[in-house]
Amino acid sequence: MTKFSTVLLLATTLIAGCAERSTLWEEYSQDGLSAYSVGQYEEAESAFVAALEEAERSGKVDERLATSLNNLATAYTALGRYGGSEALYRRALAIRENLYGADSAITASTLNSLGDIYRLLGRYSEAETALMRSLVIREKKLGRGHPDVAMTLNNLAVLYEEQDRLAEALEAAERVVIIRQAALKPADPLLATSLNNLAALHNATGRRDKAESEYMQALRIREAALGPDHPDVAISLNNIAMLKLTGGEHEAAELLVQRALDIQQRNLPDDHPTLAITLRNYAAVMRATGRDMDATILEKQAQGIEQR
Repeated sequence: MTKFSTVLLLATTLIAGCAERSTLWEEYSQDGLSAYSVGQYEEAESAFVAALEEAERSGKVDERLATSLNNLATAYTALGRYGGSEALYRRALAIRENLYGADSAITASTLNSLGDIYRLLGRYSEAETALMRSLVIREKKLGRGHPDVAMTLNNLAVLYEEQDRLAEALEAAERVVIIRQAALKPADPLLATSLNNLAALHNATGRRDKAESEYMQALRIREAALGPDHPDVAISLNNIAMLKLTGGEHEAAELLVQRALDIQQRNLPDDHPTLAITLRNYAAVMRATGRDMDATILEKQAQGIEQR
């Protein structure tokens, strides 16, 4: 079954201040945000580490520290370091619950991110608890049609799909698209994410034509908004490639998965979990076209990444 891609939003709150350290913290944070936005995740990590060190140097347990923890966790997630992300999000959550209360909108934001990390770690019960808590807070504080509500619904849809709870996943994913189409510009990358996720469910439930149309629409948005070499573009290419493969369009599938692999090898660490998925997809294309020896080599490469 084709898995969803997910996007975790960076906490972009920057605390202004007149002290030199505060200005330096803002500079590091903005550098990290800029690098992350174009898929340069290792550069983002370096900048966010520097921002966190600045925040910790002050000795204050404040929003600046929580933002630094949250942003670095987001970079770790993009780099596939899920265990490190969990620890940072948990620290950020504790700070925000203390500063703003357990049912604040900013607390819900961190709960949403933490819930998705639990999913990535395979801890589905903890993931659902955190995401449902985030959803309840966001609907209450922001309204049912707010884009932040869509973010949590998106992560719940991913979680449900991974557990084969397809009816619940489809309901959540359809609601995400409705909210985002009303709230966002047509070329917003978040709309591409929701279309991608809805396509995965339509494919899983046998509506292949609808899935391909949504996958292609998501790809066009990502290429226009993020550039042709962004890792999220590779996710779309991968999904379309597997759809083509199951439809017997082997040549088209191979061209797509080759491009996805090239993007990921240039932009992600060589041990990133997503890279293993692409290698296995490429191997599947090779097996479908009778190149079993080449497929085995790729599968061994994927296994090496998965075992790290």
